[in-house]
Amino acid sequence: MEHPIPVTFPPALAVFGQHRSVRFFLTEPLAPGDLDLIIEAGRRAPTDAQGHMYSFVRITDAARRDRLATLCANQQHIRDAAEFFVVCVDVHRLRRLVEHRGGEWGMRARIGLIYGATDATMVAQNMVVAAESLGYGTCYIGAVQNHTDIIAQELALPPGVLPLYGLCIGVIDPEKYPPVKPRLPRSLCFFDNSYPADFTAAELESAYAAMSVKRDWYASVSAYFAVGGTMAQREPVMARALQQQGLDPQPV
Repeated sequence: MEHPIPVTFPPALAVFGQHRSVRFFLTEPLAPGDLDLIIEAGRRAPTDAQGHMYSFVRITDAARRDRLATLCANQQHIRDAAEFFVVCVDVHRLRRLVEHRGGEWGMRARIGLIYGATDATMVAQNMVVAAESLGYGTCYIGAVQNHTDIIAQELALPPGVLPLYGLCIGVIDPEKYPPVKPRLPRSLCFFDNSYPADFTAAELESAYAAMSVKRDWYASVSAYFAVGGTMAQREPVMARALQQQGLDPQPV
């Protein structure tokens, strides 16, 4: 699916073209009423089968926020942002609703994880778009997965509830506003009718050419996804968390 002509967003969609992850916030609250607007935008997101398989834990206690920031690679923006949420898969509430009316819970971990993560992410992204439309900065915090099991305990999450990531929303520090980052070429991500048989060397290098702004993008890719990288280190943590929270998929 080639699209060589640059896309210019009309004013109604300009927020999408301006997105960037903000990591420097002023220690100021959101304007009155804005948090309610952002949360309500999230609540209006699609949800599979009306299951609402998500929960967001808003962290307002400064000491708890500090502990979570320390667990999440000591990221200062978690402490500084006006709002910080831990975004969770939640099938616990849905199970209670089914059993409350006498039903027998039938969904297992694999489906619960897929649909819970989908529901939670659609809510979170609605909140991000709403917050950025109001002029705030946002940043997802994947480092919640560095200590998922410990964070689940910190937040007293019951079985069936699993932290996925964090979400910062706050007032942008105008002196440290980051640039918009590039994206992979559209032709490598959007396909017509079927997936390509393989990517050519030239196509793969086009991804590196597009993404290598300040340095060779491979440095980032390998740090996260190669052997010994961040994702490999998170694997045993997530395995412990899935077992601890009762969401470890069982063998078929």
